[in-house]
Amino acid sequence: MLVLTGSAVPAFSATYYIDYVSGSDTNAGTDMTTPWQRVPGMTGFAGAYTHTAGDVFIFKGGVTWPKSNYPWTVANGGQSGAPDTYTTNSAWFAGSSFSQPVFDDGASHPGMVGMMAAKNIGYLTFNNLRFTNCGQSQVGDTDKCLFFLDTHDITLTNNIFTTYCWISVFFVFDDGASHSNFTFTGNDFSHTSGAIWFASGAANTTEHNINYNNNTFHDYTSQIGGGVHGDGALHFFVIPETDATQFADNFTFCNNRFYGDFRNSFAGGGAMTALFFIEAAVSGVVCNNDFSFSPVQPSMFQGLIVLFGYSNPRSTNLQIYNNSFTNIGPNSMSGAIDVASGYNNVSFKNNIASGMQYSVVVEDAAGSGATFVTDYNLLNDTSGQLAFQTLQDYSAWQASGRDVHSKLGVDPAWVAAPGNERLAANSPAIGAGVNLTSTGISLLKTDILGNPRPATGSWDMGAYQFPRSGPNPPTGLSATAH
Repeated sequence: MLVLTGSAVPAFSATYYIDYVSGSDTNAGTDMTTPWQRVPGMTGFAGAYTHTAGDVFIFKGGVTWPKSNYPWTVANGGQSGAPDTYTTNSAWFAGSSFSQPVFDDGASHPGMVGMMAAKNIGYLTFNNLRFTNCGQSQVGDTDKCLFFLDTHDITLTNNIFTTYCWISVFFVFDDGASHSNFTFTGNDFSHTSGAIWFASGAANTTEHNINYNNNTFHDYTSQIGGGVHGDGALHFFVIPETDATQFADNFTFCNNRFYGDFRNSFAGGGAMTALFFIEAAVSGVVCNNDFSFSPVQPSMFQGLIVLFGYSNPRSTNLQIYNNSFTNIGPNSMSGAIDVASGYNNVSFKNNIASGMQYSVVVEDAAGSGATFVTDYNLLNDTSGQLAFQTLQDYSAWQASGRDVHSKLGVDPAWVAAPGNERLAANSPAIGAGVNLTSTGISLLKTDILGNPRPATGSWDMGAYQFPRSGPNPPTGLSATAH
């Protein structure tokens, strides 16, 4: 006898097919021969649709949905174990070979509305799609391309974002509730000033289980100008900054790669703030990331990682392990990491930072500086100094108990930085790190390419374990490819 308990069993979900070129909203939409033209929620959709949690929407490859289809309001969500999924099928495409479906906003500048928006729902997956042209190249704006308000259980995988606007994906939370399970993997972001932002603005609003791994970020230069400051992969902030009831925990940012052109490219001011920018109470791990860029210009960044804690008691416990930070050229930034204010218990180990003027900057020595732990790193500054509120040379830095096992002022011997931060056979970073198995961070068991690190014995510093294996990284100079 079968006994059902808990919530009611949902009706069977369905799969729908969408082809803007040859589809019609009056079709059934349930197979490739009778596709819809638009998906429910798009501007102009005129079909009949009844939602069931777990519905799947298949967009035809090689087809573009132009700006007349937006804004696109995603009104329905799935449920646990049955997310609504927006994706494609590599066997169904227009043209001679498969390419991603394209959602082109035609430089409409959608502002806060976004080309696509989802509010107060969850269990949504967007996979293998391309979103483009919410703004314009070399035009400063305040546009957001994808907008999520008070959502949860959101997954973005294998998408390409060439949005040509301020923020590609904007999450806002203002309902005084808990929101969990945000997964971003395998995505490619370029031609924006900020890939993903998280913003919280109400007491007792929290976010949990944010997994931001295995993504690529490159070539932001087209949007850096007109007063716009770039925030790289992530900008996370809360209002007010000191509110301890607003925070995020169980956050991971690992195995991500940065390369290409991040320079200011048009008049009106603006530069990159960071590639990873936190102005909120966030706890978790940042590991195995390759922070690289090329070419350079003076005063490009405040730092590659910038942390503002504002003395919020929950701005604590961020573990930054086995990352590679490179700057080849003039002194174009002051820090691989800048602990700007009130961010406690930051642990910085097994990292390589080379080519910055001051690779480590701790601005409030009496505050979060008292809990800052840094060791087993390779730090190679162009100035020969590090900043702990005041500048210190290497010997003074180590005499104070910081980086006592680290290698200071030596070249890491990368294979071909910027762009290939693997370790050459003569690298002093090989075997010079500490074994971090005891941290229990599963992502650290392998390097950025999946090569295993030893369970016992010393680790290599940086994102790449020697000997080198796996696919070659991109060249780092693809600025106009998209």
